Amino acid sequence: MVVTLNATLRSEYGKEKMKKLRAGGKIPAVAYGPGLEEPLHLMLDTIPTRKALTEGGKDAEYELVVGSKKYPVLLQEVQRD
Repeated sequence: MVVTLNATLRSEYGKEKMKKLRAGGKIPAVAYGPGLEEPLHLMLDTIPTRKALTEGGKDAEYELVVGSKKYPVLLQEVQRD
């Protein structure tokens, strides 16, 4: 089963900006690996992402959708506050 995660690119970096992002209901993320030329700095909506992670678990196959591009991904680490 492949679980879909919808994300958008972000251009802001830094601890304070990520706090504001989280307060606005978004989750910061980074995607990297052999299929990418450089890491993708992303933001995901909190509620759909938590639902997808609960549904799929850490070992599921995920499809990351960024704009019109799709990437097969595996989760390396999930941090929860």
